[in-house]
Amino acid sequence: MDFRRIELIFLIVFLALDIFLFASFTQNDSDTPYTTTTNLSDAEAIAQDMKDDHITVDKLSDDSDEGFYLASKTEDLLVKSLAQLTGQTTSYNYDTHKLTSQFNTPLTYNKKQMISELKNFIKSADNVLYGDQYTYIAGMSDPKNTLVFAQKIKQGVVLDAQGTLTFNVNNDVITGYTQTYLPNVTVLREKQTTISAQDAIQLLYTSSELPANSKIVWYRLGYSELIDVRGSVIYVPVWNVMVQHKGTKNESLKKVNALTRTVVKGSTTTNDPNASSSNSSSVTTAGD
Repeated sequence: MDFRRIELIFLIVFLALDIFLFASFTQNDSDTPYTTTTNLSDAEAIAQDMKDDHITVDKLSDDSDEGFYLASKTEDLLVKSLAQLTGQTTSYNYDTHKLTSQFNTPLTYNKKQMISELKNFIKSADNVLYGDQYTYIAGMSDPKNTLVFAQKIKQGVVLDAQGTLTFNVNNDVITGYTQTYLPNVTVLREKQTTISAQDAIQLLYTSSELPANSKIVWYRLGYSELIDVRGSVIYVPVWNVMVQHKGTKNESLKKVNALTRTVVKGSTTTNDPNASSSNSSSVTTAGD
């Protein structure tokens, strides 16, 4: 075979390959800003649709965060320490793992100082077990009826029926509280990226979970139960979004799994996530 012809064939093949690679690189390079622009346009389009439906929300952050899959064994640590509580009558429900307390003498604080006084009150183990591990959650509280604290853990806060301390308020007097506690939290998997607040709320909208003429009054990322497996409960980071219906002023809590980008169905609830309880399988004690 003519070597000059072979050289020509190879030259043509290499030139064709160079042209193909150059074209591919150019196409990929030009695709990057196009994709970003498309995503941005989608977010802006959804925001406009929400505005058209008269859904009110403050400026949302599009910053992602980090979270974990966590596990906690079901244990009744609170009931083991009831004897150290003073000035209150307590009962414990083994079905809901909930401690209920009634103060022998209701707490009376200046209305403007009630929260700060209560924060100091719970620091004493004679008043509230593990009280220094809870933080006040204004968005889930109704100062006329309930003041809600959430349990703090190393990975964040627990926004769940477990890990909640709720004080009962009646005529500006604190009469008692209910408490659940999450013990021995362990990390199951390495940290993962969570979706942003903007992603979560827009997902609720596109999933028909945000009705027209509503308002987002509060949202926060916290850990909630995913599944109970053989006595160990798995927790994941969840966006909690409180929605107020402008016409009735009723509020409902919506939840979005921040790792899987899925709406937690049946997540509508009252302001107090600890509202429902059972009266069976309980023990009662009286403090000094």
